[in-house]
Amino acid sequence: MRNGPSFYRYMSMVGIVAFSLHPVLQAGQSGLHLSPLVVTAPSMSSPLRVSTDTRTPRAPLPANDGADFLRSIPGVTSSRKGGTGGDPVLRGLGGSRINLLVDDTRIYGGCGGRMDPPTAYIYPQAFDRVEVIKGPQSVRYGVSPAGQIRFERDRPRFREPTVEGFASATYGRFDRNDLMADVTVGNRDGYVRLIGNISTQDDYRDGNGDRVRSEYERWSTTGTAGWTPDADTRVEFSYDRSDAEAAYDDRGMDGTRFDRTGYTLRVSRDRISSLVARLEGVVYYNEVDHVMDNFTLRSPPNMPMVRFPDRRTRGGRLAADVDLTSVTRLHVGADYSDDRHRDGRLMGMAALNWRDESREDTASFTQTGLFAELDHQLTRRTAVVSGLRLDRHRATAEADGFGGARRGDRDAEDLWSGFLRLEHELETLPVMVQAGIGRAERAPDFWERDRVFDLDNEALTQLDLGARLVTERWQAGLSGFYGRIQDYVLVVAPGLEEQGARNVTAGTFGAEADLRWSMSQQLSLSGTLAWVHARNRSDGEPLAQTPPLEATLTLDYHGTRYFAGGVVRGVARQNRVHEGYGTIYSLDTDKSASFATLAVYGGLSLFDGARLTVGVDNLLDRAYSEHIQRGAAELGLVDRRINEPGRTAWATLGVDF
Repeated sequence: MRNGPSFYRYMSMVGIVAFSLHPVLQAGQSGLHLSPLVVTAPSMSSPLRVSTDTRTPRAPLPANDGADFLRSIPGVTSSRKGGTGGDPVLRGLGGSRINLLVDDTRIYGGCGGRMDPPTAYIYPQAFDRVEVIKGPQSVRYGVSPAGQIRFERDRPRFREPTVEGFASATYGRFDRNDLMADVTVGNRDGYVRLIGNISTQDDYRDGNGDRVRSEYERWSTTGTAGWTPDADTRVEFSYDRSDAEAAYDDRGMDGTRFDRTGYTLRVSRDRISSLVARLEGVVYYNEVDHVMDNFTLRSPPNMPMVRFPDRRTRGGRLAADVDLTSVTRLHVGADYSDDRHRDGRLMGMAALNWRDESREDTASFTQTGLFAELDHQLTRRTAVVSGLRLDRHRATAEADGFGGARRGDRDAEDLWSGFLRLEHELETLPVMVQAGIGRAERAPDFWERDRVFDLDNEALTQLDLGARLVTERWQAGLSGFYGRIQDYVLVVAPGLEEQGARNVTAGTFGAEADLRWSMSQQLSLSGTLAWVHARNRSDGEPLAQTPPLEATLTLDYHGTRYFAGGVVRGVARQNRVHEGYGTIYSLDTDKSASFATLAVYGGLSLFDGARLTVGVDNLLDRAYSEHIQRGAAELGLVDRRINEPGRTAWATLGVDF
């Protein structure tokens, strides 16, 4: 890492090597057994919710960042910028329309061009699971029109001295190398957990054999200490450090620093009284230091440039679970966050001699929220869930010219959100059905206000329907939605209109489905489908950057020791585009072609707790590109698409102990 702190990098490498050796030496004594299971597309755990283990082997190639990981979930796509740093899109909505939480804390990127979205600072296997709630169907952790995505870590509690953990190593074509380890040591009084990873890759080549700028190197470390003085009390402190550098193919600059520092303090108490079942408080601090230039990872041009924004986010949350009756639970609480964005840039010889120059404030934001969510069991098979949330949002321009504002200009708004959902289990069939209506209101974010400061708030009102079937041989899930978005923030390419963003009215509807058929104890067939249709009603145009219809079909064999399978992914052509319009992360440039890819994989359990998985992605070496892309129109370049990697062989070894 050219610009990363060498101390943390080398400590991370040493820790990973040590952690990786320990389980291999001790695995023969372990009583654990890890069933050979490969997940290619996580199924819905309930009609509107997906929860998945980040460490279960999956094809295609294990993800290197949060956005890459989320692509395996039906209904989620991601923009392609290079080898890392993509923006996730849920049901055709991304950016700040997704409420993304990292272990219940918030991270905001600093780059004005979305080089570092929050998922760029996430290594998936450093978390235990990911939960996706589709649509405005919860208010406990904030709201967003598309839904909520939570990367979460478990919080252990031990009765006796224990050492447990996980280690993995991945190697693939284009010099892809990942090392990761997670070790927890604890007893009944508390625990210490250490997590570290390093991930690197060179530029890949697409199905035509053409080189795509996509090299990256990233590392992260996490240290957590927990104190459990009794069975109901926990105090936990976490410290996170990470850094990276990455080449980008969709722009004229690369990211040479993605430095993050984070602190989190969490205190919880269970069974406080017969009324209060749980009380939890969280405070956190996250700082992102980002640098981009056009000379470190590529040949210096005639005019060197460097830009160095940073962003500091602080926040907290206090929440209680209250048992009003034996069948009614109330989740109530408050949260707060404030963040400050700064920026700086240099050109010419000053850029080449840059050394952590001072930054100037650009904008600041605060948000205070109050929420209440009620779960009530109407009957043995029927429940109703409802929630209401009020947020007070304030944005302040800290520099002249930010979105056309003057320094000191403020915009303060009250944001109202809520939902009502009915859940019912059928008596004659093993089916759960859900129907909910929700409203999510959000204020324009930093990237939208950077274009036009005084945009109106965006509000989605949406109907969500879903059903989930579970039998011994069949598992199936179906969810559908119909929504109307008032004052949708539409981003406009420079030169098309006088302003770079404006509000429009939009409509959206679509569905996701998954099906799994266990043909025998060893053989299963599964498939997924995701479709969304969106329209810009104000302009009579398709809503820009809407993903096309997508489907997968997977055949899996799970033996006693061996497993294998293959997955076909097909994506339809997207003809519905609005050229030059889009979002903070991408713009429509042209129609995209349909494509289909084939990936195969196999592996075996080496011993209790250890599993080797090998695979080949894009087996037929197709040249293809995803529809969601940043859009060259915004860059003043010739319109072109970034192709996905060509045929890629890989292997990963994972050990639980």
